[in-house]
Amino acid sequence: MKRVPTVELSDCVLCELCTDLCPEVFVINTNDYVQVTDLDTYPQAEVDDVIKNCPADCITWEEQP
Repeated sequence: MKRVPTVELSDCVLCELCTDLCPEVFVINTNDYVQVTDLDTYPQAEVDDVIKNCPADCITWEEQP
């Protein structure tokens, strides 16, 4: 199974901490929402750091087949 970071956009406060800490995974799209870049694998330590520090607690790992 593949682990993918997900952002609950309804809880996101657009603090941009995720894009600052892990810009290869998290970007602000043209609609001014955080978007997760589609990658084959995600850097676990960096994403875990983002999850731990997110003030809105809106980022989690999701298991995908």
